[in-house]
Amino acid sequence: MKFVLAPDSFKGTMSAATVAATMSAGVRDVFPDAECIEIPMADGGEGTARSLVDALGGEMRSAQVADALGRTRTAHFGWIAAKKLAVLEIAEAAGIEHLALEELDPHQATTAGVGQLLNQILELSPTNLIVGLGGSATNDGGWGMAQELGAVAKNSSGNLIDSRPLALVDAASLDISNISKRWQEIAVTLACDVNNPLTGKRGATAVFGPQKGVLPEEITLLDAALKQWGKLLDETSGRAVSQTPGAGAAGGLGAAFMALLGAKSQSGVNVVIEAVNLEKHLTGADFVFTGEGSLDFQTKFGKTPWGVMLTARKLNIPAIAFTGNLGRNAESLHENGFAAIVPTAREVGSLTEALEKAQSSLRESVRMTCRILAARRPE
Repeated sequence: MKFVLAPDSFKGTMSAATVAATMSAGVRDVFPDAECIEIPMADGGEGTARSLVDALGGEMRSAQVADALGRTRTAHFGWIAAKKLAVLEIAEAAGIEHLALEELDPHQATTAGVGQLLNQILELSPTNLIVGLGGSATNDGGWGMAQELGAVAKNSSGNLIDSRPLALVDAASLDISNISKRWQEIAVTLACDVNNPLTGKRGATAVFGPQKGVLPEEITLLDAALKQWGKLLDETSGRAVSQTPGAGAAGGLGAAFMALLGAKSQSGVNVVIEAVNLEKHLTGADFVFTGEGSLDFQTKFGKTPWGVMLTARKLNIPAIAFTGNLGRNAESLHENGFAAIVPTAREVGSLTEALEKAQSSLRESVRMTCRILAARRPE
């Protein structure tokens, strides 16, 4: 029998690679001669770089960059030399996870660190770059990143625009001639499940700004600044990138990537599915095991397990999902979806105890599932 193990991470307990290896061990407890193909997965969010590195045989590298408030931090990115592919999660530089709640400041938060990380990645001469957009603490439309790449913006008097997001409201011109021409030779793909435009009622500021510290009375001002910035990005690129789905991702970083680096946005999980060539690995499989730490009705909106299941369904391969927490309305995931969903919690206890036993519980759940499959297997 052939099993493909293609899970996401169980956040806070196991990486996607560890989950896949644990699933494989559980399968072999029952089917010792089974062919087990381990493919760590992700959907563009946290862990995407690590999953692709594990799946494609690359390595994690580090670089010194500025966080959203300009403090030095060590950021990590994936490098798969055989494919000349770099994988960057913008949260490594401008992530909200690196700031305390009281530090959130949309008037100062910058994506400069993302630009610094890109400059260091450029020295590796990649031909492809996958960017995971998500988890940013910024609302600067990628202005900080643009400056680090070499872009210059001036007001109507010819004076330089400073790095504050609100300063963009006075930007009258944008010069990108100093951005390295080498970026034109690199295919940049944005792994993103956000389809918001840069501005307006569904834009970066109105929808995502409040969680980054934007007060209700500040939304109009910051949105106006991004609107002017978007106008310049549109003029510079010759395309209406500011209204393109995904432009509003990561506080408007999506728009800057599209306009300045020619990036194209795709569903995060589909980017990973394509990168690891999942469909090829699925050929001839009897079952696909996937999963992540929590599953609920939102899983079908672009999460890893759902993307894996859809790919398997095209080949008529049943997909079984495993999860530590089965949330609200999860029964909807069975409708034209998973063959089964298996919660891995083995006993009543505290969250701490459940997390400590997550790996052993997962292996036992996979083992139990395989025993059921073995009982139904024809002689």
